[in-house]
Amino acid sequence: MLSTKLTKSILHTTDNYIKWLEKAWISTVWDLLRQFPREYDDRTSVLDTFSLINIKEKNTILVKLLSITSQKTANNKLLTKAVLEDKNWFLAEAVWFNRKFLTTQLQPYVQKKIIVTWKVKYAYWKVSFTSPETETSLSKIGWEIVPVYSDLNYIPTKWTWSKMDLLKKYISDITENLPENILEKYSFISRKEAYYKVHFPKNKNDIEQAKYRLAYEELYEINYSAIAKKYEKFEATTWKSLQVPMNAEFVKEILAKLPFPLTNHQKIVLFQTLKDMEKSHGMQRLLEWDVGTGKTVVAQVAAIHAIMESAKIDEKIQVVIMAPTEILARQHFEWMQELFWDFGISSHLLVGSVTKKQKDAIKTDMKNGNVDVIIGTHALVQEDVLFHNLWFVVIDEQHRFWVKQREVLESWLWNRSGKIPHSLNMTATPIPRTLALTLYWDQDLSVISEYPKWRKDIYTKVARDWWPREEVERFIRNQLEQWRQAFWISPLVEESEKMDLANAISTYETLVELFAPFKVWLLHGKMKAREKDEVMKAFSENKIQVLSSTSVVEVWVNVPNSTIMCIEWAERFWLSQLHQFRGRVWRWKYQSYCYLFPTKGNSTDRLKAMERTNNGFELAEIDLEIRWPGEVYGLRQSWVPDLKVADLRDLELISQIRVDIEEMFEDKKQEMQA
Repeated sequence: MLSTKLTKSILHTTDNYIKWLEKAWISTVWDLLRQFPREYDDRTSVLDTFSLINIKEKNTILVKLLSITSQKTANNKLLTKAVLEDKNWFLAEAVWFNRKFLTTQLQPYVQKKIIVTWKVKYAYWKVSFTSPETETSLSKIGWEIVPVYSDLNYIPTKWTWSKMDLLKKYISDITENLPENILEKYSFISRKEAYYKVHFPKNKNDIEQAKYRLAYEELYEINYSAIAKKYEKFEATTWKSLQVPMNAEFVKEILAKLPFPLTNHQKIVLFQTLKDMEKSHGMQRLLEWDVGTGKTVVAQVAAIHAIMESAKIDEKIQVVIMAPTEILARQHFEWMQELFWDFGISSHLLVGSVTKKQKDAIKTDMKNGNVDVIIGTHALVQEDVLFHNLWFVVIDEQHRFWVKQREVLESWLWNRSGKIPHSLNMTATPIPRTLALTLYWDQDLSVISEYPKWRKDIYTKVARDWWPREEVERFIRNQLEQWRQAFWISPLVEESEKMDLANAISTYETLVELFAPFKVWLLHGKMKAREKDEVMKAFSENKIQVLSSTSVVEVWVNVPNSTIMCIEWAERFWLSQLHQFRGRVWRWKYQSYCYLFPTKGNSTDRLKAMERTNNGFELAEIDLEIRWPGEVYGLRQSWVPDLKVADLRDLELISQIRVDIEEMFEDKKQEMQA
């Protein structure tokens, strides 16, 4: 039974190893079988001379162990060194740190042959192995592909490998979890065979077959559950959402009144949104955009079309636009007024600072259907807020809201009409498509990554030690004299004894002196919401010329006159964050500049990507290459699956799996309708 609890007798081990496994959340046979190898050592072609080594990949080589010694280093680490000899008497060095048992283990094999596996370095006329794997049984030469497992709570890979053979008999209990038509379509091996081959491969083809089957299985399970829930949501909302046919001529009329033409990407997303509104079930669409590509105008055009076209079928609908901050809500409200007025559309602003008398009047208008558009913040999801006929919900920066807050607007509970509104969620954080499909499974995905032709590429420079800060500071002063403004970002609010990082307060004090008589102010997350809004309002009105801030400005308002972004300790931030910061000054027709200040001695290779591209999706892919997705995007509400074999970056496989599953659900729907 796969659910059999791991014991000393099953694994032929000690109580300590069982405890260590449990601490790694491995308590059953199934848990341990699910620990797939992270890579394989191919010993089917063992080298015997150092001259044949490929320094770009792992090598397995037969050598003579001439000597092995251990000694303490200056910083009290245990350094173990071995001298190795190939068949032509050439020498190499192997070194290990803090491997106390190794000298004792390998001492009996001095002047004997052993197998060494690892990548090598060639420097100072010497071949060197750093922490290589060793094998003393020469009987395993020439026929074995050895699985290499990740360390489990300090349990070494060799221990895990040695115990897998004891679990081989349990593999026969594994049941199939893919539909028969999928197995036939891709000629997949069975699930049992996949588990056997991934742990006990005879050749590289075994590994490829097993990994492809298991990767498909992992992604299939995630996406099947996701798509099933999406179809359930469609069924639950069918005939409960108002259908509004798209009027192409009226859309052209709206677009003609805009002060700028839409990009092709904006037009595509607008078309997708309007086509969704023709359906009888509630729209669930995520609009993902790169900074500066203009998403809000798409939502406004869709709102105007919905309000005016629904009136033709005697339906007076309401639209809600919810933003995470009051100043951003005010900005949307003020920016949208002119176009709303052109079409006779009424609107209200509901935010925390509105007086009680004003709030009561606004809520009464909302309840009685006397207002078309309501723009606001969290104030829209209070218990005393009711809507007459809420039909379209737009949530800006949707990741800044809790799921329950969004569900309040997206459900019928506070909607007197009993209708379920269409929902358009928007996010300014570029997420690789593969990850977005996985994390936001319940929504259809639209992407805007095309920039307006009139917008100039932002000039970005990594300011290294040799590149004088004084030159940047002189340039910024020159820009301030031309009535421009600057952001200055620091990692911390206050100076820390443990971490000697730049901080907003000390930076603020320096900038006050440096840029006098220009107005410098401070903004950070410890300030109250109203204080932050007041500072940003003053900054947007150019009453403040330089803003010393923490990452609180990562997603905030447009300040078209701000053209300079300076970031201290830039290596402390990930590229996706840096791109968001940079986006704060990439908002209008003026040339903008971003200066990254890494600390002395820190590598700037990763930061160079910021100089190469202004594309947030490219930078997001680079971030995803080097760290866990949950870290990249600060996904406080979204789960990121713990994949064992599959890769979230495999867009081709994920897309194919989703097509397979969608086809299955469509077939089921047709069978039910037949």
